[in-house]
Amino acid sequence: MLSPGNAALTGWEREILRLIAKGTSNRQVAVVLFISEAAVKSHLTHSYGKFGVKDRAAAVVAYERGILG
Repeated sequence: MLSPGNAALTGWEREILRLIAKGTSNRQVAVVLFISEAAVKSHLTHSYGKFGVKDRAAAVVAYERGILG
C-alpha cells in the first residue's frame, strides 16, 4: 500500500466500503443506497486515494483495519 491521504472517509465512502467488504457488487450497492452505479464507482475511487491504494481489495483491507475513520 501507498501512504494514506490525509482526508477522512465520508459517510457514503464508509457505507459503500462496508457493503463492498460483505461481497456486494457495485450494482447491488447502488440499488441498496438508491444511487447510481457511477456514483458508487466515484466514491470508491475517492476512497482509494484516501487509503493510498490502487484497487478495491486493498481498499477493503484498509477499511477493515480501520486505517481511516
